[in-house]
Amino acid sequence: MIRGKKESILIDPQESSEITERIVIYSKKRDIVPKIDEKVIIAGPGEYEVGGVEIVGIRSGDEGDLIYLLAVDGVKIGLLPNSENKINDKKIDRIGELDVLLVNIDEKNGGSAKFILGIARKLGANYVIPFGYSEGNESIKGFLDESDDEGKEEVDSLKVEKMELPEGMEVVLLKIKNG
Repeated sequence: MIRGKKESILIDPQESSEITERIVIYSKKRDIVPKIDEKVIIAGPGEYEVGGVEIVGIRSGDEGDLIYLLAVDGVKIGLLPNSENKINDKKIDRIGELDVLLVNIDEKNGGSAKFILGIARKLGANYVIPFGYSEGNESIKGFLDESDDEGKEEVDSLKVEKMELPEGMEVVLLKIKNG
């Protein structure tokens, strides 16, 4: 979940999740997108603006997955749902500089740590936040090994402010919340 000063955003909720956020983003191709009362659902390419949050959805490849770019309170956030889709230089130029990069590190994508970190460097990401893995998953262990962050401790949350970004790239593990 991403929380700004005025809006909150939930990305790829599980069907059993209770959704309290006003903006819901689906990054994976879905045959049916659920209608959720009083929520803004984003599940496709395009440009959106909701309550001061700017959102751009870009197709990432043939599988229908989307790259999302969000501007929340002056912080630029990128979401790479499927790291196996190779992102070419043209897409990197379109994405531009990012402050935070969220990357999917599930069983399917775990072998792409070197690729993901290379993309993060090209995009100038200050924070790289992996998601989509389960506790004890080998893919996150491989990702942390590749980023020289073995033994990295999970944190409950991360507060990101534009004027207080780290100098280099930092990998941050957020605690997995069940449900």
